[in-house]
Amino acid sequence: METLLNIEGFHLISKLFHGFSLKFNPMNKLLLILSLLAMLSCKKENDNQKYEWKDVSPESTTDFQDIQMLNEKVGYVAGFLNTGSYNVVCTQIQPGGNTYISLDNTLPYLSCNLADTLSSTSLMYKTIDGGKSWNPITLPFSKYKHMSFVDEYLGFVLSGDGLYKTADGGQNWQKIMENSVVYDYTAESSVFQKIKFTSPNNGFLYTNNFKGGCVFVSVNGNGELKRIISNRLEIPAQIPFINEIEYRSGHPEEVFILTLSNLYMSNENGDDLQLLQDIYPFEKITYFGETWYAHFSEILSRSDNRGKTWNNISMLPINHCSILATVGENRIGVSDKFGIYLTDDSGLSFRKMSKPDVEITDICFPTSQTGLAIGPNGKILRYFQD
Repeated sequence: METLLNIEGFHLISKLFHGFSLKFNPMNKLLLILSLLAMLSCKKENDNQKYEWKDVSPESTTDFQDIQMLNEKVGYVAGFLNTGSYNVVCTQIQPGGNTYISLDNTLPYLSCNLADTLSSTSLMYKTIDGGKSWNPITLPFSKYKHMSFVDEYLGFVLSGDGLYKTADGGQNWQKIMENSVVYDYTAESSVFQKIKFTSPNNGFLYTNNFKGGCVFVSVNGNGELKRIISNRLEIPAQIPFINEIEYRSGHPEEVFILTLSNLYMSNENGDDLQLLQDIYPFEKITYFGETWYAHFSEILSRSDNRGKTWNNISMLPINHCSILATVGENRIGVSDKFGIYLTDDSGLSFRKMSKPDVEITDICFPTSQTGLAIGPNGKILRYFQD
């Protein structure tokens, strides 16, 4: 049980019983106060009994952005805590090496721009017991952007100043590239916003707001550029916007790229883009085994042939679905950031799950019986079905 009262609470209770000092000797009064403290310390646990999703939050005020479970037991959550102000930052990148990505083969130059909040604290937590408890991981950088772990030990984290790599589950970190590109002799810092690594030596970096368009590149496990897949400076850009990148576990050679209006499949280098569908403006995609699910507007769609053809199967129970996650065969979880809904019949019917009043930024289901959800102000919820 977790104690909810601090010293001020202890003093408050003491004042309540101050008037009874004539009826209670000091020892009896102390025992009564301690009994009340023990009862109140069970408040969080008792409140949890009312919900399917239990509060397992660490003592943190981090705005958690991403969660990734690598197996049934091991996973990570990460986010940031903004505490600073905006600052003008100058970046000078020297020719040679792999410290920058040149979009037009020009030489780098000094660039000054309004950067992200410099004192934004980046925080990461790790679980090794399926989300029951969370331990903090020390990060050597601020301005967290995104993370992508390949397995429970090897992971990549993108920050405002660069791409970092760990090979030991977050104990040590190595900066493998700068988060910057060079265009027209100018170094633009804090360019990339998202990453996705499909294997130890194959990864993607992308952003949707570079000069009003998308920059999408592939890199190896050392942060070296392999290919510029799409550059908004080329008209028309091959991929103008990216909603999401996914791949099937065990099949990193098949990468699914979801844009505003199209769904593509590519190899791990971003070559050989194959257009799978351009009929529905999918917003999210997810998979379980050979089955893929996607949604657009309030409609849930399904594909049983790796995204080549799609069938609309049902209406979602929410108007603005922001999260879509497969739970198991025929089981899907959806969320609109305020509620979590579950279906056991491939989307034909949904029920709203009970949870504490917590805003949701991401959910995942490491097993068909276990789910995890994260939110602002350090919130982590856990679902477990006996």
